[in-house]
Amino acid sequence: MNLKFFWTISDDMPSPNCQSDSVDKDGVSPLECLLTDDGGQPYLSTIPWLEAGLNSIDLVKTGMAERQHWDRECWGAELSQSQVRVYSLYDENCAETLSLSAFELALSGWAAFLRSQPDAQRVTTIPLP
Repeated sequence: MNLKFFWTISDDMPSPNCQSDSVDKDGVSPLECLLTDDGGQPYLSTIPWLEAGLNSIDLVKTGMAERQHWDRECWGAELSQSQVRVYSLYDENCAETLSLSAFELALSGWAAFLRSQPDAQRVTTIPLP
């Protein structure tokens, strides 16, 4: 699976976007949706939420917690050592599963991308195991 991060500029306002090459039968990627679930806030306000997600990953990786739940407005993730289930908070059938290491790469890559200088010419690709 690969994630592509890119910027669009509309009315001189940058907007971060994410696209996954792994989608369900309806063309939805729960991981993509989770990453772009900004809670209606400016994209830079998302960084502390992403850091909280990375802290949840650390708790699971180090064995300080067996499971962690992390969510936003519409999407959530259930983390365990063996897997991460990313799911819609409104449709329990809309979900995808990935490894904890892949989820960590996705979150850390997205946070780094949001911290970067917006550039509509740049596309960042994150390959996930």
